[in-house]
Amino acid sequence: MNKIKVILLTEIISPYRIPPFNYLAKEADIDLEIFFLAETESRRSWQVPKDKIEFSYRVLKGLQIGKAYQHSPIFLNPGVIYQLWQQKPDVIICGGWQHYTYWLALAYARITKTQFLIWSESTLKDERICSQFKDKLKRWIINQANGFIVPGKAQQDYLINLSANEKKIWIAPNAVDSDFFTLETELYRQHQEVWKEKLNLKGCVILFVGRLIDEKGIPELIEAFTLLSKDNVTLAIVGDGAYSQKYKNYCQQKKLENIIFTGFKSQDELVKYYAAADIFVFPTRSDPWGLVLNEAMAASLPIVCSAAAGAADDLIKDGGNGFIVPVGDVFSLYKALQRLIIDENLSKQMGLQSRLIINDYTPNKMAQGFKKAILRAFCVGDTYMLVNNGKFE
Repeated sequence: MNKIKVILLTEIISPYRIPPFNYLAKEADIDLEIFFLAETESRRSWQVPKDKIEFSYRVLKGLQIGKAYQHSPIFLNPGVIYQLWQQKPDVIICGGWQHYTYWLALAYARITKTQFLIWSESTLKDERICSQFKDKLKRWIINQANGFIVPGKAQQDYLINLSANEKKIWIAPNAVDSDFFTLETELYRQHQEVWKEKLNLKGCVILFVGRLIDEKGIPELIEAFTLLSKDNVTLAIVGDGAYSQKYKNYCQQKKLENIIFTGFKSQDELVKYYAAADIFVFPTRSDPWGLVLNEAMAASLPIVCSAAAGAADDLIKDGGNGFIVPVGDVFSLYKALQRLIIDENLSKQMGLQSRLIINDYTPNKMAQGFKKAILRAFCVGDTYMLVNNGKFE
């Protein structure tokens, strides 16, 4: 049987996506090519390890419309129609529906009767307000799609709320290179106190990793930290962003010397902070998933996470491997952190549970979720079934 030609359109080259795309490209019955709408964009400081890319890809020429640091730009790549016409894929996968380029790809798919899948990470928890027009537009686009790929429960519920057919939704759980984060942090953690000293961290270390914007819940985090007994506690904030200087100035004015801003760190440096940390906190106000949760759990850390994180329903067992707190609730955030600081045994037990849970969230399993959606879409489009050991793959 000929390979199924798949074109996957996604925004930028993200180091987090390289491992699952590599696994998907290795599947014997799939011929995968990734179309990136741009190599990078204004909000990101990622160092992309291109030497680790094992899949075929191209970066489309185009425009980024709007570059506000807190919000994603909109991409327009008019040449996508020509590129698709040249490749003549059997299945097209688009990473959402917000970009004009995705609309062009949908138009091509409808004209050529190509199977069209939407890979969506949106959730009902998203704080952004959607107009009635946008809601109708989303429902129309969803009605045009042949199927959907989502990372978890919250994203599935979102699509069902927009009238997507539940039987056409496949789960491809979001994953990072967990083995890397586990092995590296275990190595550094053997000398945790040494690394704490090298990184200028003292006592119990609470770690946040992400963009420095209000949407990530940093104002609430700083306020909750001021309520803690800070004699032997450090808050390490890793990342950069539009409001970085604002947060630093506020901490200086309030003389919050136990809050350390490290700036952006590459993965090779970031694992040192995960190893030095005792608690991971993610108080986001709105986040489709939160891949830093995968990283922190691979590093065997207990989690304090807001209910707004798209991964919360799948990754966080409240009272099991951490605590889920209401969005924007400073006191609940403080109480959860304080409990883990006081009860070191509980903290360690929750960290071990984190590691057990994340073991099931691998790049290969994410790739298998994509593969199932692709095979089903291809079979429906070609009106026959693929059989493997008597069962549909």
